[in-house]
Amino acid sequence: MHTYICELHTDRGASASWADLPTPDLLLEVDFKWLMAGQGCWIDPDRLHQEPGYALDCVRTAINSPCDALRRCGHVLQAALMPQAG
Repeated sequence: MHTYICELHTDRGASASWADLPTPDLLLEVDFKWLMAGQGCWIDPDRLHQEPGYALDCVRTAINSPCDALRRCGHVLQAALMPQAG
């Protein structure tokens, strides 16, 4: 069973924290990209950082997904990319 980085972040019982992980933003994005790909959505990482509208669409797609792990990851990514939205 694979544990996604965003699940470590939201799991209150996990011993790992963002401080324990190397480059958490990169790891979060890798999880996000794979989870989105699993739902048939391909993510352009450059656009994710450069185009707020594209990033918002990606996050909204994730948050509305039937996949629990992707929804959690979408919420964590939203907080990382758009702190003012939270």
